Amino acid sequence: MDFETLYARHAADLEDFWGRRDNLPSFEREFRVFGWPVCLAANQAGVLACADYSAPLYSEAPPLEAAPICINLVVRPAPQPPGPLPDNLFSYIQYTGAGDWLAIQLGGWGHCQVDLSAGRARAVLTPELAAEPEVVSRCLLNTLLNNLLTARGLSMLHATSLVQGSHALLLIAPHGTGKSTTALRLALAGYPLMSDSQVYLSPRPEGLLLAGFPVGRVKLRRDMLPDFPDLQAHLAPEEVRGETKFTLELRRLNPALVRETAVPAERVDLCLLTRHAALATILRPATRAEVLDVIMQNSLHYDRADAWRPNVANIERLVEMAGCHHLVVGTDADSLRGIIAALW
Repeated sequence: MDFETLYARHAADLEDFWGRRDNLPSFEREFRVFGWPVCLAANQAGVLACADYSAPLYSEAPPLEAAPICINLVVRPAPQPPGPLPDNLFSYIQYTGAGDWLAIQLGGWGHCQVDLSAGRARAVLTPELAAEPEVVSRCLLNTLLNNLLTARGLSMLHATSLVQGSHALLLIAPHGTGKSTTALRLALAGYPLMSDSQVYLSPRPEGLLLAGFPVGRVKLRRDMLPDFPDLQAHLAPEEVRGETKFTLELRRLNPALVRETAVPAERVDLCLLTRHAALATILRPATRAEVLDVIMQNSLHYDRADAWRPNVANIERLVEMAGCHHLVVGTDADSLRGIIAALW
């Protein structure tokens, strides 16, 4: 008897010890982030809805012809059920890196392996986690996309980006400096917000493209809430690194306050933001060396020289073409608006 006949006779009865048959990615979802193709595959259809939460957080950009980023989600029960999903899964997550490999342990509710050089990731999720695609998006998929994008040659700045026409204003500041408050004031004053967290520099044949993540979302500290009494009903609490912040989705407030599309880096002003107790906001020149030092201190993704080298190369291109400033924000909102208007 030949092997194919023998195998066909017994295949259905063979033990699927590793779950390979159950784990087959029978369902797929294709979408783009910053113009890059992404293929999301899973053995259950419902978990693919996580793409509906992640995709809108990335600036729209012209499509690129490139091999897709491939992410496989396997839904598989744990040997010992971990129990209900916690309210703040982030506090259970462990991140581990070794060379081009990343590992993400989602408490008892899942784990993921990432091969940055191959542009691939595979995650195993419990049914409890897979049933919450918004949590999968927030706690896993966004992290995978951001790291796989940087492995493709994009550079990341921890910065706020506001865009009016073809002119981009980037604000860089340490945590707790009031960057988000400043960004919200400017967005409400007519400078649409692209992102209040991360700006990605995408090298294209025609030049650098600036794209944001997450688009149109601002997170405020509790002590800043009294400055925006009219927005209280639109704020949602969220735990961020052990601190409760309040998220405002500007799209829901007014879509005109949001810049949805990436912008060519043709005219850029880059501001190192600090605050003082005086009324007036002050703008003064910054050196390129000062800008690069602050950027190094505000990294989110990078901890190795071979990762920083291409990142800084793109950032140096941006800094060379940008106007570089110190923006010392005072307590008078009109003074801030006047200084920014003068840049335009």
